[in-house]
Formats: sequence, structure tokens, C-alpha cells
Amino acid sequence: MMEKTWRWFGKKDKITLPMLRQIGVEGIVTALHEVPNGEIWTVEAINDLKSYIESYGLRWSVVESLPVCEAIKYAGAEREQLIENYKVSLANLGKCGIRTVCYNFMPVIDWIRTDLQHPWPDGTSSLYYDRIRFAYFDIRILEREGAEKDYTEEELQKVAELDKVITDAEKDALIDTIIVKTQGFVNGNIKEGDK
Repeated sequence: MMEKTWRWFGKKDKITLPMLRQIGVEGIVTALHEVPNGEIWTVEAINDLKSYIESYGLRWSVVESLPVCEAIKYAGAEREQLIENYKVSLANLGKCGIRTVCYNFMPVIDWIRTDLQHPWPDGTSSLYYDRIRFAYFDIRILEREGAEKDYTEEELQKVAELDKVITDAEKDALIDTIIVKTQGFVNGNIKEGDK
């Protein structure tokens, strides 16, 4: 059976649960955004958000996501404790009846969008991924060693062409979108209003 779900960023999201219910949403895809990465998601905190969602006639259908800390990925000194915290958090979600957990296990950079408000001809906007702008970020800004090998000659040529015309403001906006907005905010490392 298919369920109509929606990604919701918590109680401070400008899109409210009543709005979502009004358009036919049945299930919510969300997380405990206020809990810092690596800390345990308690039964109390999980049930608090679950009850809040249910008070609007909706269901917490999917956790997006229970973050996998970077120290787990690179085997940092606190790795074993962070793994244990992750296991406890997963068990607590199960105790609260939440059975679907999405997670991303990508090193350094998680999901990527190069534009968070890409305009479309019909007046709408959406998240957007431009491979050439990302390649530019990867090669020219991040300066990842060996990055050039991951792109075609045609893509590398387009990166070179972009390098001739991209402004400092556009570079700053690209960094802000990729690092601050899509990585820090979504993963809980950066909160709304942080510089």
C-alpha cells in the first residue's frame, strides 16, 4: 500500500503540519533535528515529536535521517561510543513504533544540490543539481586531490569555461549552498541563523 508522505523539518518548518494535512499528506518524513549528531535519541524525545505529529492526524512514517557521525566513517577515537549511541537510538525508534529509518553513509559531503531555489519557466522553483557547478566546486574550490579523474573531458572543459565567468559572489553562494545549507543545516551541524 502506498502512503503519501512529505519531508518536514520540524516544528520550526515554515510548512506546517496543518498545511500538509490539507493537501492530503498522510505520513511525515522527519528527524530530531535539535539533537546534536552522535547524541542518543531518547524515547521521550522521539515520543514527544511522534505525539505532536499525531495530534495533527498524521503519522511519523520515516526517519530522515538518524545521522551517521563523521568520526564513525573515519574511525575516530570516539567511534565505538558513537556506534553504541547510534544502536541505542535505533532501538529507541523501534520501541516507539517507528520502523523505517533512512540514512546516508557518504563521506565528507552528503546529498548535494547546487541551487536551493532553481527557477522554472512556470514560475515554480525547486532544488537543483548542476553537475558542472558541482565539478567546479569539487575541483576549483574544494580542490579534492584527483578530482579531475572523476569527470569527462567535456565536463572538464565546461568547468574551465565556468572558471572564466563565475563571480566571487557566485562562488560564495555555491559554497553556502553545498557546505552550509545542504550539509550543515540538514545534518544538524549548523542551526538556522548561524553564520
